[in-house]
Amino acid sequence: MIRVVPIRGLVALAYMGGVLSLSALPGRWAARMGISPFLLDLLHIPLFAGLALVTMWAIVAPRVPRAITVAAGLVLFGAVDEILQLWVPGRVASFADFSRDGLGVVLGVAFAEAMRPVALALRRESGR
Repeated sequence: MIRVVPIRGLVALAYMGGVLSLSALPGRWAARMGISPFLLDLLHIPLFAGLALVTMWAIVAPRVPRAITVAAGLVLFGAVDEILQLWVPGRVASFADFSRDGLGVVLGVAFAEAMRPVALALRRESGR
């Protein structure tokens, strides 16, 4: 059974809102801030890795269903995010950006799963 911890789910939703807000910024904004297109492209990876980490933290479920659900949901979110950029001035939807989003999701889910034993050990030590 998959369950969302309410307050953690709100944090994940707020993060998603932040991602959509960044995607809705016109292309000239990044140029004014001095962010190169190369750096803007690379930022997709840590942005979506962080989203995956927060979402993994928000969902309680057995390991495999949780990882698959989070990865599939966030890859779909990345696709929607890219499609929405078609209507933002100075922004383009690209398969390369979508691929970087997916890479970030995979890295975030993998990191969360790799750190799971550490989190469980810390929880046992604290008596929870």
